[in-house]
Amino acid sequence: MIVRPRPRGWELFGIWRLSILSRIWPLILVEAVFSAGVVLAADRFPALFRTFNVAPFTLLGIALSIFLGFRNSACYDRWWEARRQLGALIGEMRSFARLLIATPGGDRARRVRVVKRAIGFVYALMAHLRGAAMPREVAFYAPEDDSLRSARNVPDAMLRNIAMETGAMLAEGEFGELLYGTFDERLTSFAAMQVACERIKGTPTPFPYTLLLHRTAYAFCFLLPFGLVGTLRYATPVFCAVVAYAFFGLDALGDELQEPFGDTLNALPLTAMARTVEISLLETIGEREIPEAMEPVRSVLQ
Repeated sequence: MIVRPRPRGWELFGIWRLSILSRIWPLILVEAVFSAGVVLAADRFPALFRTFNVAPFTLLGIALSIFLGFRNSACYDRWWEARRQLGALIGEMRSFARLLIATPGGDRARRVRVVKRAIGFVYALMAHLRGAAMPREVAFYAPEDDSLRSARNVPDAMLRNIAMETGAMLAEGEFGELLYGTFDERLTSFAAMQVACERIKGTPTPFPYTLLLHRTAYAFCFLLPFGLVGTLRYATPVFCAVVAYAFFGLDALGDELQEPFGDTLNALPLTAMARTVEISLLETIGEREIPEAMEPVRSVLQ
């Protein structure tokens, strides 16, 4: 996720790496070259271009703008819902660890082990959502969970192991059924948040919807020079390139926002959020060696 101060006016035109322009510049270049070709054709065959005017493109541009705005709003809703779920997970993790450690009696070493498993669960969940290999933190905080090697859904398997551990504590009388019910509610909320994130990841924007938008944006941008050449003449490539930047840029930005767990610049900082949970839970169990919070690298937080 991009984390940087808002640029000043003179900085707006110098940002490249963090701009969507770095992804769509080939399309803008093709649009400008194509528009220049239309200008040359209009100079050579003026009679063929006298019937073109900009009125139809004005109506189509308004419709396309509304369509793009609606799609980007839907994609942002996916991104924000994912952020809300993971933010709630951080809070629930802190409450679970605090309650487990603060409850008097019982085997403290066992409870510390459960809290560390919860840290491993968060790291496993973030890797699961991103589609990446399990990080070393999973094996570090749950070294005794050999069942994870054959599990298809590692975070779900880790939740089962944590539930079995709390169930064993209940059976051995470390706490009563009322308190166990509270722990079970926390574990149920972890599972619900995992399912919500998996739903977002596994339910992309309908393909025909995206395909229609792509086709309409391309058709509009590559037909626009024919409507403008009679009025703007040699300025047509510049204006068409600016319009292409706006439409293709919004389209590409929507593609990134609809995948909040991906590895793009605008994806959620899953590793940094897992590190936040790790720091909080290690402080709860009184560990001395606690890692530092992750900082943005070149204005990007992973």
